Amino acid sequence: MTTTFKLDTTEVDRIMKVLDKNFDDIVTSIAFDIESNAKVRAPVMTSALRNSIYTVTKKQDGYASAVASARAKNKDVAFGRHPTPTGKTIANVGPAVDYAEYQEYGTSKMAAHPFLTPAVEDVFNKVNSGAYWEDLTK
Repeated sequence: MTTTFKLDTTEVDRIMKVLDKNFDDIVTSIAFDIESNAKVRAPVMTSALRNSIYTVTKKQDGYASAVASARAKNKDVAFGRHPTPTGKTIANVGPAVDYAEYQEYGTSKMAAHPFLTPAVEDVFNKVNSGAYWEDLTK
């Protein structure tokens, strides 16, 4: 299941000039903030889920590191890789463990324990409200 969020980019041109960064760099930074936020929110039993959360961009892929960290916590878990971004997509963020979707959305026998969606919402609310940019432009 894929969840998509829209980012208000009206401030991005101004921020790019102030930070001397391009659009891809700014969105990549946002993606890593989402990753960090999701790791804090992830439910913890063995820490495999938390350790498996990673970001993949056109220039870098955290999959191998995430899998190694998660496997150290639970050697029996299965993994899946996020696609490398193409076209207008700049980054993909999420967990590599195969059971992450059940944690995020729940099942008929288990309540949901959302971690990725609230992380994305939190970061995007800060970006869209302008609060995200305040520290970056000081």
